Amino acid sequence: MPREIIPPAAHSFDSNTILIVDDDEAVTQFLQQIIEEETPYHTVVFNNGQTALEQAPSLHPCLLLIDYRLPGINGLELYDRLQQFENTRGIPAIMMSAVLPVNELQQRGLYQLRKPMDVGSVIRMITHALASFEESLWQQRAMQEQYR
Repeated sequence: MPREIIPPAAHSFDSNTILIVDDDEAVTQFLQQIIEEETPYHTVVFNNGQTALEQAPSLHPCLLLIDYRLPGINGLELYDRLQQFENTRGIPAIMMSAVLPVNELQQRGLYQLRKPMDVGSVIRMITHALASFEESLWQQRAMQEQYR
């Protein structure tokens, strides 16, 4: 694998912070190591949804990686509540778990990453989520310019 993979989206966002929310320390260490060694992104890790909910808006993350089965509030509830804040509303999110509520994720436009994960699938999903988001932003800007 190349030393560093730089998705085009990495150059477009105001933030290069990926927020990881998972109560399994082995998973967060795995994700943090992959992301920080193989991409230009920085990570911030929370081990529960409540702390993430309180602190995420001030971090201005460019991507959310959220475990579905969190203690307290689950990953879906955390995502929904983060949509209430301007700094976290609409940013791409990847929900992680061995078992996922596929229909609910699809309704919200969330990406799915099944556990156990491997390096390639994590990098591909992050790259895809950020590139798709960047493309949708580009299309929105083009439409706004067209109607000016």
